Amino acid sequence: MSSTSTIRIRVAVIAGVAVLAAFLVGLFLLLSRSLNPLEETAADYLGHLSTADGHAACTAMTRTAQAELAATYRVADCPAAVGKLLEPLTPAQQNELAGTDTRFPKASGLTGYVDLDSNPLGLSRLVLKDVDGTWIIAELQ
Repeated sequence: MSSTSTIRIRVAVIAGVAVLAAFLVGLFLLLSRSLNPLEETAADYLGHLSTADGHAACTAMTRTAQAELAATYRVADCPAAVGKLLEPLTPAQQNELAGTDTRFPKASGLTGYVDLDSNPLGLSRLVLKDVDGTWIIAELQ
């Protein structure tokens, strides 16, 4: 075999490996993004709570979850319930909410789960529902 054919074979092998690597990286990113919306929704929700933005927090919740939260705190609406939920927290504890680690997001059909690290509210998990392609908080656990 001539040195030119050996070089061509090496170039073809390297190009093939590069294409395969690019494909695998793309596939990994695609698969990881299928769960990222769960984690992103959970982090956004906790961020809204950390800034005491009851309206934004409630917008990220299903109507049923909003009604349940309002009923739990015996107030007229969800934003008022968020205020009651956060009432016992110090400003530092509220800020801590935004940094709560969301762990092991997983989905099963139209229901998603995001486990939470320790946080000032004592929440252990957020249950989410896929509503028209958007993950929304359905339950606080």
